[in-house]
Amino acid sequence: MSDTKLHELSRRSFVKTGAAGLAATAAAANLGLLSSTAFAQSGDKVLGLGIVGCGGRGTGALGNCLKAAEELGLKVKLVAVADIAADRTERTKKAIESSWGAKGGYGVTDETTFVGMDAYKKLCAHPDVDIVVQTTPPGLRYLTLREAVNNGKHSFVEKPVCVDSDTYRHVIASGEIAKQNGLAIVTGTQYRRENSYADAIKHLQDGVIGDITASYQYYCSSTQWHLGDGGETKWDPMTYQMRNWPYFPWLSGDLIAEQSIHNIDAINWSMGGPPIKAYASGGRIARTQPEYGTIYDHFDVHFEWENGVKSAFMGRHFEGATNKVENRWIGTKGTMDLRPNPGRTAWIARGHDGTTVLARNTGREDNNQPYVEEHKALIAGITNNAPIMEIQGVADSSLTCILGREAAYSGKELEFKFLAETAKLKLRPEGMDDGPKAGPANLPYPDVRKPGSYKVV
Repeated sequence: MSDTKLHELSRRSFVKTGAAGLAATAAAANLGLLSSTAFAQSGDKVLGLGIVGCGGRGTGALGNCLKAAEELGLKVKLVAVADIAADRTERTKKAIESSWGAKGGYGVTDETTFVGMDAYKKLCAHPDVDIVVQTTPPGLRYLTLREAVNNGKHSFVEKPVCVDSDTYRHVIASGEIAKQNGLAIVTGTQYRRENSYADAIKHLQDGVIGDITASYQYYCSSTQWHLGDGGETKWDPMTYQMRNWPYFPWLSGDLIAEQSIHNIDAINWSMGGPPIKAYASGGRIARTQPEYGTIYDHFDVHFEWENGVKSAFMGRHFEGATNKVENRWIGTKGTMDLRPNPGRTAWIARGHDGTTVLARNTGREDNNQPYVEEHKALIAGITNNAPIMEIQGVADSSLTCILGREAAYSGKELEFKFLAETAKLKLRPEGMDDGPKAGPANLPYPDVRKPGSYKVV
């Protein structure tokens, strides 16, 4: 893809993303895609579902997808699973068979259970798979998306979708190929499909608090899980890092990307696109043990948009400290406070005198299930011949997280455009583009970044 095309893609507003155009008939035929006419005309047609990455989020996403199909009155069946570890595939199979087997939603066999570093390739190539759920560590999602697209599969991809400039360009290019060939890509930014959250953003954009002048985002929580080192068998370095992926930037993007993307995506959404630059600090002061890899445990970032609006983000993992996951917008007429909680998001807009202008409560009676809704959008788009293509928005939000991270790592003010179009930033070990290999991870940098001694090029 040309630099000019990448520039056009990276600056495209993602507020207006929606159904992609229809693919050329010949291209669809070459990919072996089943037309939506066949879906519509055949009540017996079952969409084959495959998953790459059988962790807790992946198993949950499968249940969400099957629930979405049930609510739509359509047929989807899990037909294949893939992971680097057999215990993961077996756990997922057991969970889905138990919950959905009697309803016809489970059809995995020994032949469609793929285990190993190349399992994702085998699953994406399987003819019975129509949709690939991609819930690997974020740093590997460029690989799974590329493989799914090249095999003519629709995709559900969890966020973030990239961890550096190079993987950002990879997923944008894969999205362009998918769009040209009538393939859907829906991403796991579930709050964009929650009624109350979307309602809050709409009211912001409609001026409920006037023009936005500033905002604050907080994602402050405790330390996450750690799976150990494999016990008596001891995992090799690559397997160890892949199974404890949150603690290695090349796999997770650091905590600001793999976790805080929710809040950062919200501010991008409200502003109509990503910021132009960021200035930041961060470090590692509470979580310094070797098992926590090379990530930071706190970030403070100031993002700035072209119109001069600034947003202050704080993210941290501190045990015993006060947790806070909230967003606040400040406008010319007042403020809006939003507390995200899937299916129960609450928000309140106030005037500068403190009076309530508008509010939404936490009751499910006027809300929905965003984890299910994102899969409804995916399945409905496929079957209605209007496949959704939304990789640009989540790629831009992922890169915004990376912008904040790299500004903190380097201690320098950095521009979004530089990371999107020019920077050679590439975190993964050499040789990864053909898939991960067991053995030494050969990280480009084994130590924690020290601001002032590192330059982004």
